Amino acid sequence: MKKSNQSPMVMGVAIYLPQQYARLLATAEDADHLNPTWDEWRAVCEETKRNLRAIGIEPIDVLVDMDDFERYCAERGLKNVGGTRAAYVEERLHQAR
Repeated sequence: MKKSNQSPMVMGVAIYLPQQYARLLATAEDADHLNPTWDEWRAVCEETKRNLRAIGIEPIDVLVDMDDFERYCAERGLKNVGGTRAAYVEERLHQAR
């Protein structure tokens, strides 16, 4: 079997600071779909990263700074919802690469 020279698939994973998580919950329009505490979010995040690795996707942590994210939303007229957070993470991931 020939070894692939292809780079592994990567996926950005939103990382929130504990001291900013309450702010995320307070401003997210879909807060009812988010984990109620940072500790619960972190546990789910770690499990998600393990699951991604198990299927051959390398998760890359992307810090979501709430000041920057809120500016991102305001500049684009976007709401703080899951799709916007995912787009922000992908944009930041591509900027870093």
